[in-house]
Amino acid sequence: MKKHLNDQLFEIIAASISTGRLKEGTLLLEGALAELFGVSRSPVRQALGNLHKKRMLCTFDGRGYLVGSEPGEILRRKLEATDFKLSEGSSQTPRKTESWRGVYDRIERGLLHHSLYGTYRINELELSRYYSISRTVSSQVLTRLSLMGLVERDERSRWQLTQWDEQRLGELYEVRRRLEPYVLMQAAEFLKQEQLARYIERLHRAIDTYPDIDSSQFDDLESDLHIETLGHCPNRQMLQILRRTHSLLLSGKHILLDKSYFPDEEPFFREHLSIFENLQAGRGDLAARSMEEHLVIAERKVKQRLAYFREHNRIAAVPYLERLS
Repeated sequence: MKKHLNDQLFEIIAASISTGRLKEGTLLLEGALAELFGVSRSPVRQALGNLHKKRMLCTFDGRGYLVGSEPGEILRRKLEATDFKLSEGSSQTPRKTESWRGVYDRIERGLLHHSLYGTYRINELELSRYYSISRTVSSQVLTRLSLMGLVERDERSRWQLTQWDEQRLGELYEVRRRLEPYVLMQAAEFLKQEQLARYIERLHRAIDTYPDIDSSQFDDLESDLHIETLGHCPNRQMLQILRRTHSLLLSGKHILLDKSYFPDEEPFFREHLSIFENLQAGRGDLAARSMEEHLVIAERKVKQRLAYFREHNRIAAVPYLERLS
């Protein structure tokens, strides 16, 4: 049986630590490792988290992990393939068990941008040709995007990309305002202080360095609260419903790609900080109230952000989308 990608990455990094190729104190960053291994951030995040649980890595007053069980002198350097004995065809090279990940972000970004301008029918065959992927892979990508609510099937089971207009945004945010505060209160008792402290520290660093921040960090900071923290709620059915609103988080991931779109003031860091600090103090009720206030503000900001992007951009037509409206 093929090992999952995060398990492969765990073994590769663990071997490099055990053999001394990665010295104690070496800084490991999620994004840099994802780029080096040619994978998405998610399996790297899982692998690093598992290495931390095994005390092969530790956290510190900064971003990322350090090699070793306790923080000490930090070794900052660019990691190379030789640090992990990676080479083309090597048995150490991680193999993707889900090949759709390689094109997922590009397809997701392209569909999100087009959804700001109208409703389209998606031609799966043309999508496969455009990205040079198999029909199986294109189907996997679209299925995943449908779980997030970005695409859906019409009455004849054809894939469709629905326009992001104010009504749709309002409806999705109404779902979030009604569910997320309650889900947060349910998740609160399962959150560890160490986890909350890490999220709070990341937000303080983001506040201090903004706007000198990578657009990918917006995605990570949103995930800390709206995916990872809420994910501790034991009611899996509610989490499934909320998953269909995760397409709202894509505006940060794919609109804030260029610093010209960064707002003058940080977009949500202090709001998230208030929520986490209330959770840290054991006040799930106040955290839930802060969450509801945050979502009211977020709806207004996202509508403004998407309207600004729509006004200042023209998106080229692609052969796999047929405009319906």
